[in-house]
Amino acid sequence: MVFYAKSKPDILTISEHTSDVLDGVEVLRRTYGERLFLLNEKDWELLRYAALYHDVGKYSDGFQNKIHSAIHNKKAIQIENYPHNYLSVALIPFYELEDTTIFEFEDLYLLALIVGYHHERDRLPNNSEIIEIFNTQLRRYLEQIKNDIGIPIADEPYEQYIKIINNRRDIYYSETKALLNRYILLKGLLHRADYAASAKRKHEAIENYVEQAINESVGEKVTDYMKVKNYDFRELQVIASEHQDKNILLVAQTGSGKTEASLLWIGQEKGFITLPLRVSINAMYDRIRNENNIGFQSTGLLHSGAFDYLFVSTEDSEDESFELTTTQLLQAELLASKLTLSTIDQIFKFPLLYRGFEKELATLAYSKVVIDEIQSYDPHIVAILIQGIEMITKLGGKWMIMTATLPAIFVDELKKRKLLEPDITKQCKVILPNNPKENKNAVPIRHKIQLLNKGILNCVEEVISLAEDKKVLIVVNTVLQALAMYDALNNEPNINVNLLHSQFTSKDRQQKEAAIKSFGQIDSNEAGIWITTQIVEASIDVDFDYLFTEAATPDSLFQRFGRCNRKGKRYPKTIVPLEPNVFICTQEVSGLESIYEETIVENGLEALKKFDGQLIDEESKINIVEYIFSRENLSGTKYLKTFDESLKELKKLTPFNLEKSDAQKILRDITSCLIIPGRECFNEAMELIEEYEKLDKKDTIGRKKIIYQLNQLTISVNRWRLEVRKKEKGFKLNRLDHKAFSHILYASVKYSTERGLELACDDVSSRFF
Repeated sequence: MVFYAKSKPDILTISEHTSDVLDGVEVLRRTYGERLFLLNEKDWELLRYAALYHDVGKYSDGFQNKIHSAIHNKKAIQIENYPHNYLSVALIPFYELEDTTIFEFEDLYLLALIVGYHHERDRLPNNSEIIEIFNTQLRRYLEQIKNDIGIPIADEPYEQYIKIINNRRDIYYSETKALLNRYILLKGLLHRADYAASAKRKHEAIENYVEQAINESVGEKVTDYMKVKNYDFRELQVIASEHQDKNILLVAQTGSGKTEASLLWIGQEKGFITLPLRVSINAMYDRIRNENNIGFQSTGLLHSGAFDYLFVSTEDSEDESFELTTTQLLQAELLASKLTLSTIDQIFKFPLLYRGFEKELATLAYSKVVIDEIQSYDPHIVAILIQGIEMITKLGGKWMIMTATLPAIFVDELKKRKLLEPDITKQCKVILPNNPKENKNAVPIRHKIQLLNKGILNCVEEVISLAEDKKVLIVVNTVLQALAMYDALNNEPNINVNLLHSQFTSKDRQQKEAAIKSFGQIDSNEAGIWITTQIVEASIDVDFDYLFTEAATPDSLFQRFGRCNRKGKRYPKTIVPLEPNVFICTQEVSGLESIYEETIVENGLEALKKFDGQLIDEESKINIVEYIFSRENLSGTKYLKTFDESLKELKKLTPFNLEKSDAQKILRDITSCLIIPGRECFNEAMELIEEYEKLDKKDTIGRKKIIYQLNQLTISVNRWRLEVRKKEKGFKLNRLDHKAFSHILYASVKYSTERGLELACDDVSSRFF
């Protein structure tokens, strides 16, 4: 009888798969083993044993019955398929290993846990069940296992060690933190090697799925690029390059060259860069991989919309594009890329101690991670990030926080945890000079502000007069306000008025984002108006002449400022604006409390009063955010309460409670659902589902194409708001009647490519929507 481990992507025997996993372990040891200074030679040998034994439980009748049925496309016999990871522990000859001079009980304790939980199951192990399955389904194959894998096998289960896997939480509460650290690293590395071995095709090198481009340096690529372009290194780029061995807290203005600084700091090492929004990540991905720019090819893209973006961006034929995109995304998900650009929900779930968190944390233990624009996250998320930074530091990983503005309470917490100690951290605030005539690296003061004592809907005349020959950006706090502003301006003759918010289908939103990018470039001769929500704050690289904005918290306001005179080149003759180019409407502000806390908004406006009618430089912006978000000024706010309570909750978190998907939802702050709006989109979706049904189940590429097309018709909508509006307006809301798409709802609501989804949207709680 042939004993199989995998039926896809290729059929593999248990022996073949085990060999691949051993190769994966060797790749990790050879490439980044020296960076994992908490592991010694005995630990790597223990990991090799874990790889040898991890799948021997698959010799059970239950597993072989299931996989043979899948391979031969026949119905499985009714026989229990007990989790093989628990059965593998029963086959390890612990007493024989105890007699060696290599391992002690502590090592074998780790071996039992690592093998027992190399898969995470809802079903917990049961001693008597494991012994029963050993006797009824495994005993007669013991010699076969020894011959196939070439290792000794236990003649009887060792109950002492089987009991260990019933009490996994004990390792987390162990007084010996070194033992916990070894467990995290070894289990995480086994996950990496096992997942890579499961993903590769027979003809492929496992390095493609474990660690790519080992000898390449993104830092060298940046240096070469800057030499070709004849760019001088800016101050923060020099700082980053000279302190590659330290953690860095870097506060620097837009236009300082922060992206290059982060890449120079990563240098030769494996790196991760996180950003708040997917559009920002996509733009950075294009820039880093483009051969006419930095040109670093081993760059992975990791966020919930990565497949769609990669597929659309590929210039190959449709079938080749889907296959290439699938492979690229799989390699990124396996954390194999030398550099990965990601949203935090993909790689910072580990502080929530979900089942399987060790894969991420063990990888970051030998990597460098950059957290870009940390102030963009809500306080609950920042608490998770700070907890994660502490965990990474303890295991030897390096981090950089890179941001334009930084709330003081975040710095205070880092200091409290001794993460900003001078000997291990470089903390700096880089303010570029303001006079380009004296310094070619200077960025002129870009903004002159004016506070308007009225609501933004009362600014129509001012906006129209400027939009006749200039680019005017209007940023409001809610979709409802954006629609109201659009109605107020759209009837004006000879004025180009456009609307962008989150409540468009993915397809329409992509087209609008491309249009605003094209419109908002400094070399574009178009004039007119774009009305947006705060979606534009950090996600879209545009450069407008004028900005009208509703009041918001200072960190958000300054992000909005960055979309106006972004590069400081709108005033070539005067260098700086002589008249206000940023107008802040302080009355009738939408979204207070539901989006922005009113106290923080008011404190921010108070700090801006001394700049009313004046130029405001970058240092002043940084200082205002630092001041407003100090513990003293946040006293009594929901913001501070959330931050402090989140930090306390993380310290008390029970490990291994959450599923991976639950942890991801917390980081995405998911309170939304996907809907297909309106009859036209619904009819198109039904046609796609009919096509999906006609396809052969093995036509993976064809099915992925249809899933992609269907997702293009969806909108992410706040679940609570949707239910409220359903009751108020009486529209129908149903799930798509298909198993593969039942997570998508259909709403019989008004939708147009011009205005988007028309639900009242003044009660959403998400910062970015």
